[in-house]
Amino acid sequence: MSMIICAITDSFWLGKAGWTLSPAYDLNPVPTDLKARVLTTNIDLDEGTCSLDLLEAASEYFALTLSQARVIIKEVAGVTATWRDTAKAVGARGSEINRMGSAFEHDDLKRALVL
Repeated sequence: MSMIICAITDSFWLGKAGWTLSPAYDLNPVPTDLKARVLTTNIDLDEGTCSLDLLEAASEYFALTLSQARVIIKEVAGVTATWRDTAKAVGARGSEINRMGSAFEHDDLKRALVL
């Protein structure tokens, strides 16, 4: 319904089985000197802080056990950790890549990689 009312279409994905919610959309990494690590969409009902602890605590909201959530978190962290290589591969300049570092490289990522 929201895509009809608001013309927001990036939250849906057309796969072989039909339309589903996109696994990720509207992700806008921002260096921490421009914006604190606070999310526009809260992880739980009350808090928008970008926090691995909060994400783990909210796993039940998404019908996941903590173990299931940690598997997903570690998988996403593993892919995220390759962001510099991906940025370079698509032509980003070194200065641009370094500028974005704090948006991706932080304690939550380090912790997620070893879950």
